[in-house]
Amino acid sequence: MNVQQHERIARIKQFSRYLYLGLTGMRYLLWVMWPLMAIFILASNRGTFTFFDGAPLAAADVSLLPRIGMTVFLSVFLFLALQLISHFRELIRHFSNGDIFNKKAIDHARKALWNGLLIYGFYVTSLIVNWFYITTKSSPVDIPVNLDFIAALMFFGLMYVLLWALEIGCDLNEESELTI
Repeated sequence: MNVQQHERIARIKQFSRYLYLGLTGMRYLLWVMWPLMAIFILASNRGTFTFFDGAPLAAADVSLLPRIGMTVFLSVFLFLALQLISHFRELIRHFSNGDIFNKKAIDHARKALWNGLLIYGFYVTSLIVNWFYITTKSSPVDIPVNLDFIAALMFFGLMYVLLWALEIGCDLNEESELTI
Protein backbone atom coordinates (compact mmCIF):
# COMPACT_ATOMS: atom_id res chain seq x y z
CA MET A 1 0.00 0.00 0.00
CA ASN A 2 1.17 3.53 -0.75
CA VAL A 3 2.70 5.48 2.17
CA GLN A 4 0.49 8.46 1.35
CA GLN A 5 -2.59 6.26 1.74
CA HIS A 6 -1.35 5.09 5.15
CA GLU A 7 -1.01 8.71 6.29
CA ARG A 8 -4.46 9.56 4.98
CA ILE A 9 -6.01 6.54 6.72
CA ALA A 10 -4.24 7.48 9.95
CA ARG A 11 -5.61 11.05 9.71
CA ILE A 12 -9.12 9.73 9.05
CA LYS A 13 -8.88 7.42 12.07
CA GLN A 14 -7.58 10.24 14.27
CA PHE A 15 -10.29 12.68 13.14
CA SER A 16 -12.89 9.94 13.67
CA ARG A 17 -11.70 9.50 17.26
CA TYR A 18 -12.10 13.23 17.89
CA LEU A 19 -15.54 13.17 16.32
CA TYR A 20 -16.45 10.13 18.41
CA LEU A 21 -15.44 11.99 21.58
CA GLY A 22 -17.37 15.07 20.49
CA LEU A 23 -20.50 13.01 19.83
CA THR A 24 -20.11 11.32 23.21
CA GLY A 25 -19.98 14.75 24.86
CA MET A 26 -23.08 15.87 22.92
CA ARG A 27 -24.92 12.74 24.00
CA TYR A 28 -24.16 13.31 27.68
CA LEU A 29 -25.02 17.00 27.37
CA LEU A 30 -28.42 16.16 25.90
CA TRP A 31 -29.06 13.59 28.63
CA VAL A 32 -28.34 16.25 31.28
CA MET A 33 -30.20 19.09 29.55
CA TRP A 34 -33.36 17.10 28.75
CA PRO A 35 -34.71 16.87 32.31
CA LEU A 36 -33.57 20.40 33.11
CA MET A 37 -35.48 21.80 30.12
CA ALA A 38 -38.54 19.72 31.00
CA ILE A 39 -38.45 20.99 34.59
CA PHE A 40 -38.11 24.56 33.36
CA ILE A 41 -41.05 24.18 30.99
CA LEU A 42 -43.29 22.55 33.59
CA ALA A 43 -42.39 24.48 36.73
CA SER A 44 -40.88 27.86 35.92
CA ASN A 45 -42.86 31.07 36.11
CA ARG A 46 -39.90 33.17 34.97
CA GLY A 47 -38.82 33.77 31.41
CA THR A 48 -40.82 33.70 28.22
CA PHE A 49 -42.02 31.07 25.79
CA THR A 50 -42.08 31.75 22.08
CA PHE A 51 -44.84 29.92 20.28
CA PHE A 52 -45.41 29.34 16.60
CA ASP A 53 -46.30 32.89 15.65
CA GLY A 54 -43.10 34.23 17.19
CA ALA A 55 -44.84 36.34 19.83
CA PRO A 56 -43.24 35.89 23.26
CA LEU A 57 -45.54 34.91 26.08
CA ALA A 58 -44.64 35.24 29.74
CA ALA A 59 -44.15 31.85 31.38
CA ALA A 60 -46.47 32.88 34.23
CA ASP A 61 -49.35 33.21 31.71
CA VAL A 62 -49.03 29.68 30.28
CA SER A 63 -51.34 27.05 31.76
CA LEU A 64 -50.46 23.42 32.52
CA LEU A 65 -51.86 21.82 29.34
CA PRO A 66 -49.69 23.81 26.90
CA ARG A 67 -46.71 23.19 29.16
CA ILE A 68 -47.33 19.44 29.00
CA GLY A 69 -47.64 19.67 25.20
CA MET A 70 -44.35 21.57 24.96
CA THR A 71 -42.67 19.00 27.21
CA VAL A 72 -43.93 16.10 25.09
CA PHE A 73 -42.83 17.90 21.89
CA LEU A 74 -39.38 18.54 23.36
CA SER A 75 -39.08 14.98 24.66
CA VAL A 76 -39.92 13.40 21.31
CA PHE A 77 -37.46 15.67 19.52
CA LEU A 78 -34.66 15.01 22.03
CA PHE A 79 -35.30 11.26 22.00
CA LEU A 80 -34.94 11.20 18.21
CA ALA A 81 -31.84 13.41 18.42
CA LEU A 82 -30.28 11.05 20.98
CA GLN A 83 -31.01 8.05 18.76
CA LEU A 84 -29.44 9.85 15.79
CA ILE A 85 -26.34 10.77 17.79
CA SER A 86 -26.04 7.25 19.18
CA HIS A 87 -26.13 5.54 15.78
CA PHE A 88 -23.86 8.12 14.18
CA ARG A 89 -21.45 7.75 17.11
CA GLU A 90 -21.30 3.98 16.61
CA LEU A 91 -20.72 4.47 12.88
CA ILE A 92 -17.84 6.83 13.65
CA ARG A 93 -16.46 4.27 16.13
CA HIS A 94 -16.21 1.81 13.23
CA PHE A 95 -14.39 4.51 11.22
CA SER A 96 -11.93 5.11 14.06
CA ASN A 97 -11.21 1.37 14.24
CA GLY A 98 -10.64 1.29 10.48
CA ASP A 99 -13.46 -1.21 10.02
CA ILE A 100 -16.13 0.58 8.03
CA PHE A 101 -17.17 -1.90 5.36
CA ASN A 102 -19.12 -4.29 7.56
CA LYS A 103 -22.77 -5.02 8.21
CA LYS A 104 -22.84 -3.45 11.70
CA ALA A 105 -21.49 -0.11 10.44
CA ILE A 106 -24.00 -0.08 7.60
CA ASP A 107 -26.80 -0.93 10.02
CA HIS A 108 -25.83 2.06 12.20
CA ALA A 109 -25.65 4.31 9.13
CA ARG A 110 -29.11 3.17 8.03
CA LYS A 111 -30.59 3.71 11.51
CA ALA A 112 -28.98 7.16 11.78
CA LEU A 113 -30.47 8.08 8.41
CA TRP A 114 -33.93 6.88 9.45
CA ASN A 115 -33.73 8.87 12.68
CA GLY A 116 -32.69 11.92 10.67
CA LEU A 117 -35.72 11.40 8.43
CA LEU A 118 -37.96 11.10 11.48
CA ILE A 119 -36.57 14.34 12.91
CA TYR A 120 -37.19 16.05 9.58
CA GLY A 121 -40.73 14.64 9.48
CA PHE A 122 -41.24 15.96 12.98
CA TYR A 123 -40.01 19.36 11.80
CA VAL A 124 -42.36 19.36 8.79
CA THR A 125 -45.25 18.38 11.05
CA SER A 126 -44.48 21.29 13.35
CA LEU A 127 -44.43 23.63 10.31
CA ILE A 128 -47.87 22.37 9.29
CA VAL A 129 -49.20 22.82 12.82
CA ASN A 130 -47.66 26.31 12.81
CA TRP A 131 -49.40 27.15 9.54
CA PHE A 132 -52.78 25.96 10.85
CA TYR A 133 -52.27 27.86 14.09
CA ILE A 134 -51.44 31.10 12.29
CA THR A 135 -54.26 30.60 9.77
CA THR A 136 -56.89 30.11 12.48
CA LYS A 137 -55.56 33.09 14.42
CA SER A 138 -55.54 35.60 11.55
CA SER A 139 -58.45 36.44 9.31
CA PRO A 140 -56.69 36.69 5.91
CA VAL A 141 -55.28 33.44 4.64
CA ASP A 142 -51.50 33.74 4.50
CA ILE A 143 -49.59 30.84 2.99
CA PRO A 144 -45.91 31.09 3.88
CA VAL A 145 -43.49 29.37 1.52
CA ASN A 146 -40.58 27.62 3.17
CA LEU A 147 -38.05 26.12 0.78
CA ASP A 148 -36.02 24.26 3.42
CA PHE A 149 -37.43 20.99 2.14
CA ILE A 150 -35.35 21.32 -1.05
CA ALA A 151 -32.13 21.44 0.98
CA ALA A 152 -33.39 18.54 3.10
CA LEU A 153 -34.17 16.44 0.01
CA MET A 154 -30.68 17.09 -1.36
CA PHE A 155 -29.13 16.23 2.03
CA PHE A 156 -31.06 12.98 2.46
CA GLY A 157 -30.43 12.08 -1.19
CA LEU A 158 -26.71 12.50 -0.60
CA MET A 159 -26.92 10.43 2.58
CA TYR A 160 -28.67 7.61 0.71
CA VAL A 161 -25.96 7.67 -1.98
CA LEU A 162 -23.31 7.39 0.75
CA LEU A 163 -25.24 4.55 2.40
CA TRP A 164 -25.43 2.72 -0.92
CA ALA A 165 -21.67 3.27 -1.42
CA LEU A 166 -21.05 1.71 2.01
CA GLU A 167 -23.24 -1.25 1.08
CA ILE A 168 -21.40 -1.73 -2.22
CA GLY A 169 -18.06 -1.48 -0.39
CA CYS A 170 -19.23 -4.08 2.12
CA ASP A 171 -20.29 -6.43 -0.68
CA LEU A 172 -16.96 -5.96 -2.45
CA ASN A 173 -15.12 -6.52 0.83
CA GLU A 174 -17.02 -9.80 1.40
CA GLU A 175 -16.32 -10.93 -2.17
CA SER A 176 -12.61 -10.18 -1.81
CA GLU A 177 -12.47 -12.17 1.44
CA LEU A 178 -14.12 -15.10 -0.32
CA THR A 179 -11.65 -14.82 -3.19
CA ILE A 180 -8.65 -14.90 -0.85
